[in-house]
Amino acid sequence: MDFNLSTEEWLNILDFSRNGVVVVDREGRIVFMNQTAAKVVGISSEAAIGCRVEEIIPSTALLEVMKKGKNQSRQKMMVNGNMVFTDRMVLRKKGKVVGAVGIFQDISELEKSSAELESVKSMCKELDAIFEAVADGLVLVDEKGCVLRVNQAYQNLTGITNEEYRGKHVHELIKEGYIGRSLSDKVIQRKTPYSAIDIRNGKELLLTAIPVFNEEGDIMRVVTATRDITELSDLKNKLAESEAARDRYLQELKRLHAQLPYKFIITNSPTIKQKIELALHVAQVDSNVLILGESGVGKDLLARLIHRSSKRALKSFIEINCGAVPANLLESEFFGYEAGAFTGASKEGKPGLFELAQGGTLFLDEVGDLPLELQVKVLRAVQNKQITRIGGTKIINLNVRIIAATNRDLEKMVAERTFRQDLYYRLNVVPIVLPPLRERREDIAPLAKEFLAKFNSKYGYQKWLHQDVITRLTNYDWPGNVRELENTIERAVVTCRNDCINLDCFSLAPCDEPAKCRDISMLKQNKAEEEKQLIVETYRRTHSTRKTAQALGISQSSVVKKMKKYGISENHIVDDAMSRDSNYVIE
Repeated sequence: MDFNLSTEEWLNILDFSRNGVVVVDREGRIVFMNQTAAKVVGISSEAAIGCRVEEIIPSTALLEVMKKGKNQSRQKMMVNGNMVFTDRMVLRKKGKVVGAVGIFQDISELEKSSAELESVKSMCKELDAIFEAVADGLVLVDEKGCVLRVNQAYQNLTGITNEEYRGKHVHELIKEGYIGRSLSDKVIQRKTPYSAIDIRNGKELLLTAIPVFNEEGDIMRVVTATRDITELSDLKNKLAESEAARDRYLQELKRLHAQLPYKFIITNSPTIKQKIELALHVAQVDSNVLILGESGVGKDLLARLIHRSSKRALKSFIEINCGAVPANLLESEFFGYEAGAFTGASKEGKPGLFELAQGGTLFLDEVGDLPLELQVKVLRAVQNKQITRIGGTKIINLNVRIIAATNRDLEKMVAERTFRQDLYYRLNVVPIVLPPLRERREDIAPLAKEFLAKFNSKYGYQKWLHQDVITRLTNYDWPGNVRELENTIERAVVTCRNDCINLDCFSLAPCDEPAKCRDISMLKQNKAEEEKQLIVETYRRTHSTRKTAQALGISQSSVVKKMKKYGISENHIVDDAMSRDSNYVIE
């Protein structure tokens, strides 16, 4: 039977192998890499061909194998963060070494499963040890009421062995006289904990049965704890210990709960870490917090961290963007209204955000955009902790923690009388200023990689960032901060057609120095300043908007609009010119 395959056919077969295959020549350059190997290494097969193997796989030992002329098998090594088993074989032709081949199998999932299995085994041993170490007698039954096991404490308390109980239904135990009553079947019926007092062998016992639910909400186990309460003093001491243990568990649960949002704040910046530590510290009190920073720096994320870390964590976190709601609706959104308070009002009335946040936290985002007429009413609510619905007379007492945020300069607004000074001082009890992304460049690369992983997962891609891209991202000034970075990464992921995202996928300004990037990011501002100056100088020469329009080659209405836009007053130009030239005359 003639079954000779060509070299290309053999290579095609190897390309479909589930094991990674890498072949190098005598100089250590890759001549073949199948798809499995390319996926593990994180580079396309085409890009790998011709490259030195140590550049693609730094941990390779193929060069050593060729040098020693000795094969290796079942070697463990890390490839691009993946644990693999590898076999290495020298390729000879007419007795001379002409290259080497590496065959490896990714065992990352196997290693992970093995570690998880060991963890489960360890956990089971710990649970067994805890079950036997508990001083109370414990009986564990399944969802049908059959006994699975009892601990040694229960056997010592009742004189009944584990073998006498195991596998029997609680009704059978009652019939045989082992127990006088069972709490397990009541718990299974009611799906709630149940406690009772029972007398056995002359001892007064406190029985407490607790259901254990699965993810679907069905009972899978019932644990009954039995305690001798003959001595009341002993009962009081043990109850006190139980309450202390409960408090410790709740405190630990609260601590772990508070750490959850912290894990989602990705940063290498010492400054940001200091801000997080400050946020976690002030979360323990109810002082008002004012978070300042440019748009997109993550002020809302820090606000949620404070809430989740506070004693109000289990209550509502109500957020409103003060600049996104029409001014005529803000008052009803904040304070609510009674039935029939105004045309179009709901017949049942409506609670405001302050009410909805009772016991929790109210986050006033973009508080600098609050209309001046509403600021006094917000001040009264913040200061007196009381509100009244629109159209109502009943005073509602508040228990709300206020966190505010803005990207505007509130001190300047106070000086300009566009923001109330008293409200500013009420909100600015604990100020936290978040620096822009350009001042914490060490965060750009990890954030970019996190966003890349997020959008790869969302859209089912396996794309990666070229190092030149990381450099470009780090050097760019990010006027839109973290939000702009996230949008930029998403745009690159969905528009770049190659797995390797290179500089062609970005439209960022190509600069090598941060200072240059800042100049580019201020292009619009500089352009506006030049346009403003040009209009002022032209008007100073022509003395009229009509002649200014003719000189600039635009319409008179455009000149008027631009002067209004830039705050240019005709009187101001005249006064300024006359102060420099006393002979200035208006025609």
